[in-house]
Amino acid sequence: MLAQTFGRLREEGEGRRGIRFERVYDYKPEELWAALTDPEQLRAWLAPTDIDLRVGGGIEVRFGDDPSDEKQMVHGVIRELEPLRVLEYEWRFPGEDDSVVRFELEPRGEGTLLVLDHRLLGSETVPGYGAGWHAHLDALELMLAGRSQNWDERFQELRPAYAEQARALSGDL
Repeated sequence: MLAQTFGRLREEGEGRRGIRFERVYDYKPEELWAALTDPEQLRAWLAPTDIDLRVGGGIEVRFGDDPSDEKQMVHGVIRELEPLRVLEYEWRFPGEDDSVVRFELEPRGEGTLLVLDHRLLGSETVPGYGAGWHAHLDALELMLAGRSQNWDERFQELRPAYAEQARALSGDL
């Protein structure tokens, strides 16, 4: 089981921020790639997802209880794709500035380094994204191990730490 490392928030200028996670999972790149691209696996750790796995292909992630609720739906286009290594796509969520999510995989010993970098986030949304991605990456690890967690509880537990990290970036502590 991997160490539950926290993501690092950063300033990106013009009121935008980013967050980066680096975690080594005890799984092969092929296993993690499937978890990032297979709709059934994505449903288990992220949300119901449709993905056209090609550069220029669309991605749609449906959060919330109603899968048809456009207010809880992420739309995007795949910007970069290197199978087993890189997946990058636009992240357009209603009411937020457009941002970009990038996953990178790199073999590390018997496991794989997964880097998740979400950039161009609004300063007000970055604490929620920090806690959200952290909880989703925890859920990814558990899914691969055949287990699960209460995502909402984990998110609420993590959110204060990311809010504090965001305040530190602003000098508001």
